Amino acid sequence: MLSHYMLPHRGGIEIIVDRLSRDIAEQGYEVTVISSRWGQAPRYEVQNHRRILRVAAIDPLRKRGAHYPLFSPQIVPLLVYWMKHSDIVHAHGMLYLTTFLGITLARCLKRASVLTEHAGFVAYENRMLEMAQKMAISTIGLWNLKLSQQVLVHEHVVEEYLRRFCLSHLHLIPLGVDTRIFHPVSVDTRRYLRTILGWDDRPKVLFVGNFVLRKRVELLLQASDPAFDVVLCGEGYPLISQPHILIYPPLSHPDLVRLYQAADLFVVPSSIETFCIVAYEAMACGLPVVMTTDLLHLSIAQSNLITFVDPTPSSLRQAILELLRDPGLRFRTGEASAEWVRAHFSWEQCVKQHMRLYEALLESRKSSSSHGRDNFWSTVSQKGSEKAL
Repeated sequence: MLSHYMLPHRGGIEIIVDRLSRDIAEQGYEVTVISSRWGQAPRYEVQNHRRILRVAAIDPLRKRGAHYPLFSPQIVPLLVYWMKHSDIVHAHGMLYLTTFLGITLARCLKRASVLTEHAGFVAYENRMLEMAQKMAISTIGLWNLKLSQQVLVHEHVVEEYLRRFCLSHLHLIPLGVDTRIFHPVSVDTRRYLRTILGWDDRPKVLFVGNFVLRKRVELLLQASDPAFDVVLCGEGYPLISQPHILIYPPLSHPDLVRLYQAADLFVVPSSIETFCIVAYEAMACGLPVVMTTDLLHLSIAQSNLITFVDPTPSSLRQAILELLRDPGLRFRTGEASAEWVRAHFSWEQCVKQHMRLYEALLESRKSSSSHGRDNFWSTVSQKGSEKAL
């Protein structure tokens, strides 16, 4: 499994790769994750049937709000060695250097290849970055998409974007939330969590995410009001001296879930998201969620439980205050949100679908290399029937 970054670097892809690789390993697979080394993270880790290898890299675009690690040349022999000892290569992100090297080498070494594209096209404030991204998509991105045996997406909006490339091997697997970790708590437990966090009785409005321009943290700060505290948790958090603003660095799931379970409301002020896993985590913990109308295209809107508002400080402030003034509405919305996530976005089902795809891909390669993708889809259908039986 290949990713541009891996935990402890925080981000949506990093969290997905960590959880997926860990859970696939628990199912009996030997999983090797190759990524860039960030901060003081160890170069080599072994956890049950999963090993993590981190390669030295630089990230020249980091300060401009984009992450694109450029790897040390040692990544090439490392990839060749571990691919020779693997059956499947699963790369994440169509534009990253790890994906280009991994998918290309997989074809050369005749290994099964899967590419998950998480974002499609990402809008940046910087016009030069947007132009560079468009060029990258039409070259390296298209190369990786066409060369991969199977392409996965987690959200319909990304699926629609990739359809323009006429891909016959595109497959949708929705992400899920681990409801063993993310779940509602009792009133007493919530009160206890607020005590150990040092929170008072003032309402707390939570934001979780990296502090980059498209997340529009500034919009949330402009919508702040003396009636509530704003709680920010994420990477790159700014130095803010405003009253009623609480700031936390990136947290691991056991610590992060405490913020969800102790807060009163969750806000996503972003201009663009491709899945927004943190909103699902908040819903799973029984929090009402407020999002901007820019995100109406996301599948989460199908729940009919999200409060969508115009991306203006006054509209956002009004929606927050209305929910905070109605505890009964917050409770009913939170309860229904947790039930909806359990019913429709189970992480267990996400892992099972990945396992089914891996097994079907290997079986199709064994049965016939001449029919490739036709055999693959028939094998997936057969395995789906077997699982149902």
